[in-house]
Amino acid sequence: MVVLFVSPNYEQKGELPKGGVSMYIRRVAGVLKELGHTPVILSSGTQDMHYWENGIEIFFVRCPSLNLKVKEFNMVAGIFCSSFAVNRKISELISTRKIDIIQFSSIRSWPLFYYGKVPAIMRLSSYDKLYYRDYPNKRVVYIQAFLQRLAARRCVTVFAPSNVHANAFAKDIHRKVSVIESPFWNECSKYDDSVYQKRLKDKKYVLYFGRLTVTKGILVIAEILEKFLKTHPDYHFVCCGIEQKGYKENLIRVLESGAGKYKERFIYIKALSHTFLYPIIKRADFVICPSLSENFANACMEAMYFERVVIGTDGASYEQLIDDGKSGLLCIPGDSESLLRKMNQAAAMSEAQKVEIGQRAKKRIDRLAPEVMVKKLMRLYQYVIDYTS
Repeated sequence: MVVLFVSPNYEQKGELPKGGVSMYIRRVAGVLKELGHTPVILSSGTQDMHYWENGIEIFFVRCPSLNLKVKEFNMVAGIFCSSFAVNRKISELISTRKIDIIQFSSIRSWPLFYYGKVPAIMRLSSYDKLYYRDYPNKRVVYIQAFLQRLAARRCVTVFAPSNVHANAFAKDIHRKVSVIESPFWNECSKYDDSVYQKRLKDKKYVLYFGRLTVTKGILVIAEILEKFLKTHPDYHFVCCGIEQKGYKENLIRVLESGAGKYKERFIYIKALSHTFLYPIIKRADFVICPSLSENFANACMEAMYFERVVIGTDGASYEQLIDDGKSGLLCIPGDSESLLRKMNQAAAMSEAQKVEIGQRAKKRIDRLAPEVMVKKLMRLYQYVIDYTS
């Protein structure tokens, strides 16, 4: 089976992963290749590119950037232009090779201008109506969500990794949206703990890792960081990731300011590859993921895989992975005092309690083994192919 993955969020050779969508494609494509299938990846960049990486063919198509004065016009025009450019490349690929099915990401609504005969499906990587519900420009969010719903009409079916996003999108498009959880496995054969040794050795720390955005709950952390560090003088707070531009303030400085007079126990580390990051996760006392909205977070899966106690948010899809008090902890999204209570609860746990919760967490992640989840995805592929043939 030849599967074409189409998504704007994919890193070029030598770049760090750009987020959960990129990691998802990388993992699924790798498993499909191991199972004897042929994954092909198409993304966007500043120039047209074509190369092979780990035996997988990758294309980048140039999508021109626009600079219109009205933000809403600029966004819509950018989505239309990039969708047109990407689908022109898809038509070219279809005409020169055999492709059995196309899997689009919902990001940037690229299926809008797809009119090919090869069956297409859409993975709801995020539903902007939920994911950006706290974004100040409501018109931008409304338009983006509308275009996602419009794009779904060009696809035979839609699936999502989380119940929260699947249910909300299904209600709005009046169609069933299947749930297929993202596969997880540790792709690192060896680690490099040099960053840990240099920055964190012999320190007891709480860890946040991932993109630094308002949606990920960075402002919620900042509100209670000084209180937590005051109550627990033996802890450091470690933040590892890259800041996403667009917020009025530098979010790293917001966190540092939130630590108040204990800012010497706030440690920021730039985004790392898994080779360097995983040793830091493994040694964290516990991990916090206070997202306001999420769609089956990679960070949560990674921390649970390493048997860490994870604090996620209830109703933001973390409850799909975490059984509160048994395989992790859940707090209320956007409620800093709720987060603080759960952080205090985690800090007060005995080592035996942490080990027990960590073991249950690992068992939950083991259920996401690629031989299970990718085969579910392949059954969906085959159903769609048979249905449209």
